[in-house]
Amino acid sequence: MDTEILARVKIAFSIAFAMPFLTFLSIANVPRLANKKQFKWAFFFSCPTIVLLLVLVAVDLYPNLLISSVHPDYTLDIYKAASSTKTLKIMMTMVAIGTPFVLGYTLFAYKTFRGKVRLDESSY
Repeated sequence: MDTEILARVKIAFSIAFAMPFLTFLSIANVPRLANKKQFKWAFFFSCPTIVLLLVLVAVDLYPNLLISSVHPDYTLDIYKAASSTKTLKIMMTMVAIGTPFVLGYTLFAYKTFRGKVRLDESSY
């Protein structure tokens, strides 16, 4: 039992060390790629940079979501912010219905406005 707990702690510490290291590498890679004029890859590396920074903040704040500066009793944590099972089921239904509409509208807008803009006499 103790070796199992020790193994879990080792994994947790290795992940806790890897997250800031991966974030640093991702941040350092964006300007390097931009200087090489590889803007597409620089953009793709900026996405995991944002995700990794958000994960670092979440890991640092856990279990708190919002820390109160007035009084510690007013701090919002994951236990105070939890929703009931019924609420989660209702929201899952709404997401299942709404997501295809959002994706469809995004595809429609993309196809409608794709292509280069050309300025001529009729442009304003």
